[in-house]
Amino acid sequence: MIEKQREEVEKELLLNLDSDVQMVNEVAAYVFESGGKRLRPVFLILSSLLCGYDGPRTAALSGVVEYIHTATLLHDDVIDGAMYRRGRKSANTVFGNDITVLCGDFLYSRAFMNLVKDGNPEIQMTLAVAARTMSEGEVFQLIKTADIRITIDDYLKIINSKTAVLFSSCCEIGALLGGQDKDKRTALRDFGKNLGIAFQMSDDILDYLGDEAKTGKKPGTDLKEGKITLPVIVLLENASEDEKVKVREIIVNENSDDENLAYIIELMKKYDVKRKSEEILDSYSAKAKESLKLFPENKYREALESLADYMIKREK
Repeated sequence: MIEKQREEVEKELLLNLDSDVQMVNEVAAYVFESGGKRLRPVFLILSSLLCGYDGPRTAALSGVVEYIHTATLLHDDVIDGAMYRRGRKSANTVFGNDITVLCGDFLYSRAFMNLVKDGNPEIQMTLAVAARTMSEGEVFQLIKTADIRITIDDYLKIINSKTAVLFSSCCEIGALLGGQDKDKRTALRDFGKNLGIAFQMSDDILDYLGDEAKTGKKPGTDLKEGKITLPVIVLLENASEDEKVKVREIIVNENSDDENLAYIIELMKKYDVKRKSEEILDSYSAKAKESLKLFPENKYREALESLADYMIKREK
């Protein structure tokens, strides 16, 4: 349905790697050539089509969004000491931390140069606010690392800032490109926000309770990095006092060896954490789909609804 538009986005991503310093282009190309689902551009494209716009600005702005997203991934991998990204060695592993951080900065700069070229102040402000929010989310997550006092509201703030806000911006940009009124703009913004929250919750659940053979990810990555996510919060709400004490000791001491990880996973199974967490996830997914009811039923709305289901399917 949108293959042509997706191809234009891929061309846009490589077209703008035009630094005079060849290493910058090499690192960026390495990241983009590793593929990825390009979910954020897809949401921008579909939202634009839903709102009646099918012009060249879609590809250009999708490129802006993907540059911002990729810059955050480069910075995240350095902060987390990640070894792999999308099935191959991460950029920081191949090129080193210093170069990777600076190339992330280049992508941010290139994104905002292209955003200025587009010239729409509402779109500029939407993405500027998103970039600020994402940076704040990173800092807040670092502050909350291994903090056993974290609340569900803290967690929601983190995942909204780090993940949902960019999905929300992509959908809102689609409404702006289509010249839609305030109500439809708000509806698409809410759709992206709630879907982004559900998407991150799904990922966090799978980090503990997914099938490694299906997800391709080793369980317990979040525990190793001291990130307290939805499954742990739900577990601490349901475990006995003695169990809570041990779980908290594991988190505070950042002792994520196989034995401790197995202990936490067994507790999660004991207290049906997966089902309870998925009920929370499903409530955000339902809110997202409800927002789309403001739009007429057509193939683009149907595609957004189907993509929403795909993003939060239980194994991926």
